Amino acid sequence: MAAIERARTANISSAVIVVAFLLALPWDARAQASVVNDEWRHGTTLAGLIGAGSPFAGVDPALGLSLGWELKPWLGFEGRGTWFPAPDGASAFGAAFSTRIAFDSARPVLPYVSAGVGFYRATFDMPASNAMPRFYRRRLGESRLLGRTFDDMLLTVGGGAEVFLSRHVALRPELTVMMVTARSDARAIPVFGVQVAYHFESHPITP
Repeated sequence: MAAIERARTANISSAVIVVAFLLALPWDARAQASVVNDEWRHGTTLAGLIGAGSPFAGVDPALGLSLGWELKPWLGFEGRGTWFPAPDGASAFGAAFSTRIAFDSARPVLPYVSAGVGFYRATFDMPASNAMPRFYRRRLGESRLLGRTFDDMLLTVGGGAEVFLSRHVALRPELTVMMVTARSDARAIPVFGVQVAYHFESHPITP
């Protein structure tokens, strides 16, 4: 048991280190991660996500909505909510505030990485169903007949590319790993999909 606890603690510590490193990137990445653009300084984005993830026992659809603030051509912040509907009366929702770093690249394709922190809620109407992973089964009380909701801390790390279709509209294929943490335990949830983003301020899509 002690070895298992040490392994869980190591996994959580590794995730925290990765998130902290990515959040610190803006201070080191000005030279290598800046997009030279004399016509644009800052802006606001609205994006919707369609994809899939593994919050339960299998692969389920994922829907998301995000609002972003671009402070620099290479630095932005984003608040995002992601919903996971599933069979057997299960559902999950994650909300995170993240930093997004873009890397220097010829438009219209702009690679980026992101890291964030937030909270995650999973709800099960029938705890005894196969939809409940062991991460939650271990935390059930004596009653296993009633529905149960779990609220946990959430860390996110991801990456993708922004593909500008026009001066306002872009597609963002991306992969994000949600690290749900509870005490000394953690569970990784991969989420992959495509965002359709609208930039309220016009972006030049050529260098």
